[in-house]
Amino acid sequence: MQIPIFSILTREATGTVKDIHDRMPLILDKKDLKEWIRPNRDPSTIVEKALTNMVFEQSSYLLSTS
Repeated sequence: MQIPIFSILTREATGTVKDIHDRMPLILDKKDLKEWIRPNRDPSTIVEKALTNMVFEQSSYLLSTS
């Protein structure tokens, strides 16, 4: 039996997210996903690419003042 697993990678928050929280998701490009799950990979190269090449449009909206 296989058990599904997942990881949530986070990074230091940037832009409007840093006003809400100190961390935000690290978003990998689709083309890097297979490399990320490949055994014996060097994860630092993918993470470095994601940190330097990430384009993340951010918007925030006030939902409540309470």
